[in-house]
Amino acid sequence: MALGARFPHSPGEERFEFTPENRAELGRIMAKYPARRSALIPALQLAQKQAGAVTSAVMQHLAAIFGISPMDVWGVVSFYSMLKTRPVGKHHVMVCDNLSCALLGAGSLLRHLEQRLGCRAGHTRADGKFSVERVECLGACGGAPCLQINEDYFERVTPAMADEIVAALEKGEPVAPVGADEAAPPRDGAGAAQESAAQESAAQESAAQEKAAG
Repeated sequence: MALGARFPHSPGEERFEFTPENRAELGRIMAKYPARRSALIPALQLAQKQAGAVTSAVMQHLAAIFGISPMDVWGVVSFYSMLKTRPVGKHHVMVCDNLSCALLGAGSLLRHLEQRLGCRAGHTRADGKFSVERVECLGACGGAPCLQINEDYFERVTPAMADEIVAALEKGEPVAPVGADEAAPPRDGAGAAQESAAQESAAQESAAQEKAAG
C-alpha cells in the first residue's frame, strides 16, 4: 500500500452486516485461529461472497468486529487481488498469463474468451453473468494454460473446452473442475506455438473483416 494512501470512503453507501447464517459461519472461522486477526482474510472472502465485493462498508464492519482500524483492513484488501472492491460477474473468469500459461497459448485463449463472451478483460458483461480478468500465476503450472472460474480450476484449457464450459454456465448447468490429469495431454512447445499462431491468424482475419464491414 502506497504511503499516504487513504481509506476509500463511499458516502451514501448502504450499511453492511452479515446475515445470521454468515455471522455463524464467521464465528466458526474465527474459532480456528488462536490469534483473532489471523481470520481476517477468510472473513473478507465470506463478506465478498455475500455482498459481491469488499466495499468500504464491508471493511468498516469487519474492522469493528476484529477491533482494528478500517485502514488496517484496507491494507489487506488492497494487497490481495482475489479481494474485489467492485462487483464482478456471477461467473468470474480468470485467465492466468504467467510464464507456463503464456508459452502454451494463454494470450490467444484470453482473446478467444473475450470474443466468445463479448466482454474485454477487466470488465463485466452487460447482463452481469460473466466477467473476465487477466491474472498472475494461479499455481497450476503443470496444467497450463489454466483458468479459474470463481473457486474452480480448469487446466490444460483449449478454446473448444472453454466454449463448452461457457455454454454450460450460460444454461445454468453445473460444471465440474478439470484437473491436469483429466484434461487433454500436454502439448509440446511446437504444437502450442502452431495452435497459438493459428488462433492469432484467425483473430487478425476476423478483425480485418469487421474493419472492412464498418
